Amino acid sequence: MTPSTSNLKIQLTFKNLLLFIVFFFLMHELHELAHIITGRVICGCWGTRDFNVWQTCAGCNSKYMIAATFAGPLFTFIMLWIGRYFLKYGTTVRYQSFGLLLILGNMQFGRMYMAAMGSGDEVWGVRSLFLNADHSNFQTIKMITFLIVTVICVPPLITAYKAIANKKKILLFIGFLIFPLILDTIMILIVLNGILNKGFLNQEWIMGTPFLTTLWFLGCALIVGVNYRFLGNFAIGAKK
Repeated sequence: MTPSTSNLKIQLTFKNLLLFIVFFFLMHELHELAHIITGRVICGCWGTRDFNVWQTCAGCNSKYMIAATFAGPLFTFIMLWIGRYFLKYGTTVRYQSFGLLLILGNMQFGRMYMAAMGSGDEVWGVRSLFLNADHSNFQTIKMITFLIVTVICVPPLITAYKAIANKKKILLFIGFLIFPLILDTIMILIVLNGILNKGFLNQEWIMGTPFLTTLWFLGCALIVGVNYRFLGNFAIGAKK
């Protein structure tokens, strides 16, 4: 299949940007669900979680538990590469728009940043497998993991950057990498986890998930679902 020559202009309207942020939050939640669902399959019981931290159920000692750690990043990486495929080989602008949305709407920069800082699922998982008892190889693990994550995340980002036809695309591209991550940190880690920690709707409901977290997921899914046309209209074809 011959790659298309994408030339897309992101629609920078308030509604479009708001829906993008909701889509970003939805992808974050699906990332977390990938962790706990994998943990349920492996352990046979639901673990516990909040908006960004999860753990397998008490007493689970399966040798495959580590798969739950990598399940979240794997979901994100798959979304990035599906997005790259749609953007690069999509036969219509709508497919290409959806591809661009999948790339920008998943936490690619966040995955690289956390790996560089020695945190995140990828580093934690690799540490669990290969860290020496004296931690002497921690820096090596961090560096190698960062390189692996970067190699996975950068090609979709390059494809996305080349496809954007907006003016001042460099600033726009950087904004789409950094601003959603900042907003996600404020909204998820500070606001919503803060509400949970105060005891509001923190009762476990389904899948080991607090009631508030489930409502948040359903709300994001409903907003994106009702406005599903946005997926194909996030960006429109630009004149070449």
